[in-house]
Amino acid sequence: MGVTLSGGIRPKPGHRVLAAGPVGDAARPAPGTPVAVGPATSAEVAADVLARLGELVAAGGAVAAGADVDLGAGHRSARIDGGAGDRRDAVLAALAVPGFAGRLGPPAALLVALFGPDATKPLGAAALEAITAGRWPVLRYAVAAADLLGPEQLVRLLALRAPQGVDPFPSGLPSVVGSHLGRVLGPLSAARRLRLLTDLWEQVCAAGRARQRRERLLDSQRQPAGYEDLRTRAERFEHDEILRRLRRRFGAEPTLVQAALWEPPPEVWTARTAWVLSDALAATVLARLATTAVDAGCAEALRRHSAEITAAVATLTKREATDAGRPVPGLCAYPSRPVCYLRDLQRLPAGGPLSPRQTRYVRDRLSLARDYGMLALENARAYVVQGRFHEDERARPARQTWAAAGLGPWRAQVGYFSPERRPGWEHATGELTAATETVGNLFWYAELADSLARLRGTAAAELTTDEFGPYADPETDPPDDPLMPRLDAVAAAAAGTAQLAELGGSVAPRPRTWAELVGGLLAGVAAAEAQPGRFAVPGPAEAADGTLLPGTDLRIEVARSGRQLAHWAGYMGNCIAGPPYADGAAVGRQVLVALRGPDERIVANVEVRLTGRGWRTGEIKARFNEPPDEDLRRRTSDWVASLPPPAGEEPDAGVEPLVPVPVRRARRPAPAARLTAEVGDRLGELAEAALRPSPLLAALIGAEPGPAALVALRRSSPATLIRGCRRLLTDVPIAELWEASGHRPLTEAVAGMPASVRDKLAPLGADVPIPRTMRRVARLTRVAPARNAELVAIRLRAALGHLLRADAPELAQAMAVRPPRQLLRAGVLTVTSWGGLGAAGAVTAVTGRRRVRVPGYPQSSLNDEDWQAAWPDAVELGAEPEGFWARIVAHGALVPSSWLGGGDWPALWGRATR
Repeated sequence: MGVTLSGGIRPKPGHRVLAAGPVGDAARPAPGTPVAVGPATSAEVAADVLARLGELVAAGGAVAAGADVDLGAGHRSARIDGGAGDRRDAVLAALAVPGFAGRLGPPAALLVALFGPDATKPLGAAALEAITAGRWPVLRYAVAAADLLGPEQLVRLLALRAPQGVDPFPSGLPSVVGSHLGRVLGPLSAARRLRLLTDLWEQVCAAGRARQRRERLLDSQRQPAGYEDLRTRAERFEHDEILRRLRRRFGAEPTLVQAALWEPPPEVWTARTAWVLSDALAATVLARLATTAVDAGCAEALRRHSAEITAAVATLTKREATDAGRPVPGLCAYPSRPVCYLRDLQRLPAGGPLSPRQTRYVRDRLSLARDYGMLALENARAYVVQGRFHEDERARPARQTWAAAGLGPWRAQVGYFSPERRPGWEHATGELTAATETVGNLFWYAELADSLARLRGTAAAELTTDEFGPYADPETDPPDDPLMPRLDAVAAAAAGTAQLAELGGSVAPRPRTWAELVGGLLAGVAAAEAQPGRFAVPGPAEAADGTLLPGTDLRIEVARSGRQLAHWAGYMGNCIAGPPYADGAAVGRQVLVALRGPDERIVANVEVRLTGRGWRTGEIKARFNEPPDEDLRRRTSDWVASLPPPAGEEPDAGVEPLVPVPVRRARRPAPAARLTAEVGDRLGELAEAALRPSPLLAALIGAEPGPAALVALRRSSPATLIRGCRRLLTDVPIAELWEASGHRPLTEAVAGMPASVRDKLAPLGADVPIPRTMRRVARLTRVAPARNAELVAIRLRAALGHLLRADAPELAQAMAVRPPRQLLRAGVLTVTSWGGLGAAGAVTAVTGRRRVRVPGYPQSSLNDEDWQAAWPDAVELGAEPEGFWARIVAHGALVPSSWLGGGDWPALWGRATR
């Protein structure tokens, strides 16, 4: 039996088809395989032909083989029928391969292959000019639009230009993009199609320019010093300032008693609150300078913001700025306050050009704008908004005076940086003006956050309000709407817009812009109504959801709703959310699958059908309907074929393939399906918002932070976690490791669910086998990472409990230096409930027998709220609460002697509560 080539062509009599080996009945290549077709020839000539075919495919892809390229010796390239792409895709791909453009046939034939039989000479000239200039993106775009526009309009489309470094059409087959464009532009006139296609090109180019700008902004802030070094430097500055005042009062070497009894004068509190505001204002100006420097150059940035620099420099005295910039041995060389850099920049000319050396000088100082800003933002929130800095009652008058101070002089010089926020600013009692604004209105806090957001290419920071006041996050991107077409590339925009039409959207009669076209489609789409709510997933496919594809690191994700399909289609650029697929999935005729890589990106979509002869693979496509590699296709087919038939649905060998198995639609959904439908979406949103794993978790096994690290940690043995804890305790403070072990995103998400389902979902936050009805919920895409983080945190606590029971020196040394008070309390409760450490180590009695009052300052009692609140942590360390009070009667509360570090309990307690 012969083979069929792309386009339904059969080889001529006497011609052979050459691939990796001779093609015959016993060795038939897969659909889309590149081949060479020609007369029988010697092995040496055949090898040369295949070598040239390999060069063509290596440079232009498998689709280029379908362009009928002359390979020499009477052989021409072709593809086995069934591959993605048509002849215009093939010709376009082969044209871009150097050395093969002249082997495609006469120019007139190529012009017809690209643009159809109506192509004209002006169109050919415009296409040749685009090829000569290397403007391949616009040529691909014109080929995609060839069925929608006339020759004269295509000439105008070919005249479009892309900004330097922006590729609006980097991937996707023009034939596929053309079909997507035809789906939405077909009802419109040719003139309106051209207008919309031109606007789409401009929108994609604008998105590309914005992406380039964001990359430049991010690149401008990459420095090896980093945020933590600056934080240490700033803390040292405050430490030195307090020490300097102490020495002024008591001499060069004040005693410990003098320092303990010293009452800071009011000017200490006034100075420290003033520093918070000064750092915030200066960091705002520095971030604005850095943003303008990226957009317009350093010289222009100094000119535009000269008044702001002058105003910010005035917020700190010359002596304070000198002290802040003085180098400290052992710490980074950067000053502790951003005003120091503004003073440096103030010395440069604000209007004239800068020399290369001066430009480097400016860029070096602006490269830390983000770190200074984030540190100032954190201090403003912690010290000012929440009032944590002002725990001492003696600081209250200074704080009140500072909050009531006006910002009129500052606004007179610089104005408002975020004027759009002023109307209705909820932290002001009336209209916010330069005459009425005070420091306590905290508008400067929002402006700092906005400046940092703009420094990373975002229009504004996300601002929320809690019981402490405003909270700003300048590094949160706006949430993506899975139904909104992406403007990353033409192919993605066309696929996403066609998807809206498939979901029920209708094209407006006369849209003027691409955005208006998309808006009209979105207005007609209600995904929850246009698509079935939940899909009927057979048991074997449901069991495979969340597992790895055998032999790969790809995770299998089974579609369960139309909205999930829409999210897939928006990224993949295909029509998997269309009615032919969604309707079949709704009634169980087929199962739709996404294969996700370790980075959570979809590698391929798979259509799986249950036939009379078992499970079979339908379509399998990579992004933009590209064919996946052959190894992935083979492994996927093997996995699908290995799936068992659903219970009670044994296949009948006498039934032809692709006959759907009847589905009992009247059956009530299983409890797992009902629970997933009831809580899945909301729990996923809460879990995703609560997930903030510490990078220290990944450091336990030396991995890069991310979802893959959480999976690896969850699969790690207790011994691996214990070794990781021992190693980290020698490098990082115990408080950070304890805080990382307390991150419970899934428990936090469950607490936000309605009371009617909280108890039912509680097992998700425990390291125990969960009921079968909850396994599907636990495997949901947005829930699984939070559960992984939860289990890792619980097991990390267990590892710390093991180190406690063994009296590990690493843990003892860390606790003796700077013990977290929560861990100290939990450790005392745990060791006491054990009755000591046995042969592992000595213990010291904290209280007397039958005594509950804990000595030391501040005084406390084992019955008070703080000690009792430590019991959940103690249980996670391995405490045995049942025998605790009997142990108190026998010997009192106990602490490992190694934790005392050669001192006594009051000293250790004082360090923990300092």
